[in-house]
Amino acid sequence: MAFHAFGGLGSRLGFACLALAWLFTGLRAYRSIRAGDAASHRRWMIRNFALTFAAATLRLWLPASVASGIPFEVAYPIVAWLCWMPNVLAAELLLNRTHAPSLGGRTAGKPASSA
Repeated sequence: MAFHAFGGLGSRLGFACLALAWLFTGLRAYRSIRAGDAASHRRWMIRNFALTFAAATLRLWLPASVASGIPFEVAYPIVAWLCWMPNVLAAELLLNRTHAPSLGGRTAGKPASSA
């Protein structure tokens, strides 16, 4: 479908990159779970979901951009990228955030010491 997208080369490239990224993350998730690496599988599936959610975010960005006065012909090629790149960025930020120490300075799996 990317090859027939409205909006010219910019839209086609945006949707083609989305499709390739979606296939890549899905394949990596599949290979991870087949190898028994559930943690890696989970991380790849979060990325894959972020890309899948592009269908929903496109439907938010496009009407918002047209309602703000941007012509559809201008907005669509931009939204072809904007519908998935912020989603992936958000997923990466989620996956790479630093974890604050738990309450009381305990680490996971260690009981609190009684003082």
